[in-house]
This record gives sequence, structure tokens and C-alpha cells, in this order.
Amino acid sequence: MTILYVVESAEPNAEAVMVTLEADHKLDDLKTLILVKWGKAAAALDIRDLRLWKPKRAISMAHGVWAQVFQDSGCKLPEVADQLDATNIGLLGSHAVAAPLDATADIGLLGSPTAEKPPVVGVIVEVLPRRQHHESPHRTEQLEEEARDTISDMTTRYQNLLLHARGGMTPSQAAKSANYRMEQSGSNPLYDGRYDDANPAATIAPPVQLYHPVFARFIDDVNNTALEIPGEVLVATADLMHKASGIYQDEDARKSKIRPALKKALSLDITNLPEAALDHTVALAIKEEKRELGEGGCDPSTQASFSVQRYWVQHANNALRALCCCPTFLIAFAGPWISVLGAVFTDKCIPQRLTDFIWMGNGSVFNSHACRRVARVLYSLTRSLHELRRYYTTLPQTGPSTRFFPSPKEFQCPGSSTPVRFEYAEPLERDAGCVAFLCKTKEDNQSIVVKFAESYCSEAHAHLAAKGMAPQLLYCGPIDPSPGAPSYGGLKMIVMEYLEGKTVAQVEQHNLPGDFAVQLKKIIGVLHAGGFVFGDLRPPNIMVSKDKVKLIDFDWAGQMGIAQYPLHLSSRIVWPEGVGPLGKIEKAHDLAMLQALINPV
Repeated sequence: MTILYVVESAEPNAEAVMVTLEADHKLDDLKTLILVKWGKAAAALDIRDLRLWKPKRAISMAHGVWAQVFQDSGCKLPEVADQLDATNIGLLGSHAVAAPLDATADIGLLGSPTAEKPPVVGVIVEVLPRRQHHESPHRTEQLEEEARDTISDMTTRYQNLLLHARGGMTPSQAAKSANYRMEQSGSNPLYDGRYDDANPAATIAPPVQLYHPVFARFIDDVNNTALEIPGEVLVATADLMHKASGIYQDEDARKSKIRPALKKALSLDITNLPEAALDHTVALAIKEEKRELGEGGCDPSTQASFSVQRYWVQHANNALRALCCCPTFLIAFAGPWISVLGAVFTDKCIPQRLTDFIWMGNGSVFNSHACRRVARVLYSLTRSLHELRRYYTTLPQTGPSTRFFPSPKEFQCPGSSTPVRFEYAEPLERDAGCVAFLCKTKEDNQSIVVKFAESYCSEAHAHLAAKGMAPQLLYCGPIDPSPGAPSYGGLKMIVMEYLEGKTVAQVEQHNLPGDFAVQLKKIIGVLHAGGFVFGDLRPPNIMVSKDKVKLIDFDWAGQMGIAQYPLHLSSRIVWPEGVGPLGKIEKAHDLAMLQALINPV
């Protein structure tokens, strides 16, 4: 049985939200969906920040009624509601207590339950101050509990996405500009980097190649001008380009020529998803095509992204979806333009463009170079599709939680010939773009931190770690250093010891060590004396562990006079004078940020 919850806030002026769950859910499931509904307003919260209450009597949820009831009680929740916890969650499903709420004009779903209409339950949510979190007396137990909570949160978001995608618009409808903008500002966007300008939300995720190496291999092959392309692929590509240059009277005429030519160039069948009845076999690649760019009112690459989401949420794919992150290639084809995307399905749908839109037309009489470029893309895709097929045919029976994490699971310490294998426990940030994870080594169950970065100054990290001013650095190098492995575009994997403690961003000023300023000054002095600059001296990058201050993030750090700021700098941070994209990181910048930390305005 499904229950509709109308959730009011203990803040009387807040708007109510509605969520639906199956009757056998857990209390944390309801909290998670409330946070999802609140969207970016709840970015700094997790389920431990919420306390739920059940009204002692049915209260109309017409606007202002709850506020008046709450004020009449003297703003004392225990006067009008019962606190809910794991021991009394049954109150939510009890019709004697959880009577349907009064129907109102502004919330049309309310009323007596029927076969078509679920029972309606009123819930009050209270946001707790951070200090009221339960703290486990044993740090190891607390870490394990938090990891379980995080996996539970991710699983709930995953289930919520399934419900949303199954009941949502068709891919062709969702991809239209107005609907796409609405989807991207909702609680279940595509994580493709696009956002609603009027209501910006974070829609950037880690690279898909971190979740499956087939995408890294494809990118390497596409960029490898020395890749030997079989002659038959070049001939088939030339024929495809000739046909793609045509301007067709209708879509059927185009398909009758383009599809056989594309199939021949790839030497593989491509799944083109219909709007309703979808193929139950594994789709290695999904193709969306338009007669010309702009026709149909949407971008074919966006429609392909919604198509892959619609494909994988089918009930027929439940078993396979539980085993992996569903790596899939997407082909967007419009007129003489083609683009290749890669997609994975974690607790979110992540489609990413692996190529730009590539011109496939015959632009001049001298066209061999363009033909070789297109052929390299198609041949790279063919190789990757064969690799992906092997992956699915030999898929191991792993646990469902592995779908949420990157695929690299081992590293090799310097001087050792034995790889260290590990499992992911939880992401270290709640942000969708998080690339740092708490992990456990398989051999001895030690906690470690594994992160991925485009750049990392291991020398600066090791310099401070040798003096106890940074966590021990265990590995910094290629994601997969084995011979013949893909390059991952130069991305690095960094492994370090896990520090018990909190970042300065998580600690109130009065709870910092008494000698915090002295310790931090010394660390920066040692760093500068070693010829390094840090560049990003902010509270999230400074740890307090057992009253010891340590730096933990060396992505921007580097040699003095050489290190540069990244291309993108947050406009929400007040940077020292002289800081700018690609500018040199100066010692003076570190000192200015140091002063801002120890002498806050």
C-alpha cells in the first residue's frame, strides 16, 4: 500500500511538501525524500538533522492552518504532536492515529483513501541544530553507522529516481527546451552539466570513465591519431558520410539509407529505443536521430540521455541494474552531425558527451582527412562496444551498493609488488560531484581515503606528511598503471590515511584547539620553506584531528613560481587581491588567506 505524506515544517511560514512511499518503509526513507523535495535549500542537511512528529489529530493542511495550530500551542511541538523514532514508526501507518487529512482546494490529492487514492498522513518536520546529532562513543562504530546511513540515502535517491523516470514524460517530450529546463531544476535531473538558469542546481557528476574503464578506452582511441583503422571501416565511413550529406524529404527516407550505412561502419546493431515498448535485451548503445539539427524541437544528444534513463528503469532490467552501473554508449545523429556520449546509472543518471558534434558531411573535394577522423571515432566506438559486450556477458554477481562507486579498487604502495585492494564505504561529501571516498582495505579493514584529481602535488603533500602536518600519503599516480590500461585522460588516483576528526568548516570557532593559529602558521611556514605554495587555504581543506591541525587537499598546491590557479574559481569565495583564473599562486595569497582564517572579521 502506498501512503501520501503531507509534510509541514516546524517553521510556520514554510511551504508544505508531499511525498509518497510504500507502507513498509523506514523512517529514514521518509526523511531522505523530504530532503530531496526541499532540493538545494537542504544542501547542507542530512537525515540526522531532521526530527519527525505525527500530529495528535487530523489537521487541515490548507495554507496557514498548521501555523495557527502551532502558535496556539505556544510553539511547543509536544503539545500538538508525537515525536517519531524507530520504536514508534507504526504511528505513521495506523489509521486510528494517522487519519486522512481534510481535503483542501490547494492540495487536491487529500481526502479519504480509495482504491485510486492513497491514505494521507500528516507529518511535521523539525530541523535540529547540529549539536543535537547523536554521537557514537566509539568512532569505528560511528563511521560504520554513517556509511550505512549514506548508502541508505543513496539507495533511496535511486529508488526515487526509478519512480520519477517510470512515470515521467517520454524522452522526446522531456528533451524539449521548456521541459528539459523543468527537469533540470527538479529533484531528479540528468547529471549532464546543464542547468536551469533561473533556478540553478548542481548537475555535474564525476567522469563516467571512473565508473567503467570502457569510456576511458574510447576517449584514448578517439584521440590516438596513430590508431590503425581497417580499410573496410574507412570505405564504410566514406559511404556513410556521402549519405549523411543528403537532404532528405522525410525521416523515413533518411533512415532507409543512414541506418544500414551506420550499421556497416560499426559492424554492430544499434538499439534505437521506441517511446513505449522497449527492447528487453542489454542496450550496448542507444541511438537518437533527427533528419536535421533542430528538428523535433530538441537536441538529439539530450533525447538520447533521457532515452537511456527510460531504458534502464524498466522492470525487465531490475536484476541487471542491481549488479552494475549500467554503462551504455549513446549516439546522437542529426543531419550530417554525429556525437557520442557515455552514460552510467548510479543513484542518478549521468550522461556525458565524450565527443563534440562532429561534421560528417563531404565539405570539399579534399575530404580524406575528415573521413579518417570520423572513421577513427566509429572504429573506436566499435572496439569499445565489443569490450562492453564482454563486460555484460561476464558480469560478476556483486552487491548492489557497488553501483554507486568508481570501478578502480586497488593501488600499489611504492616499493611493494603486492597491490592493496579496497572497497568503497561512502563518499566524503554530499555533493553530486564528490570524487573523494572513505574506503576500507580488504586485507586488514583499515580506513583510507581515495580521491581522484586532474592535478595533485604529491611532493608538497609528502613534505608536510613527513612532519605530521598532513595525512600519510600512500599512493599518487595513474588510476591503472598496468601495461595497456587506458590513460583516463591523465586523471590521478590519490590514496592517503584516514584522519579521525573534522575539517575546520565543521568545527565551531570556539571548539578549535587553543593553539590553532600557531599550528596553522607553522604549517604554512614549513610549506613555504620547502618551496611550495598551497593556493586553497580554506576551512574545508584544514583538518583538526586529536587537537592537531593538518592540511588535506593538495590539488592546487605546487612549486612556488610555477603553480597556477585553475581555470574555474568560485565567485562565491572572497579571494585575496591578485587571485584569478590561471594566475600564479603567490606566497602572499597563502598568507592573506591565513590571516583571514586566524583573524576572521
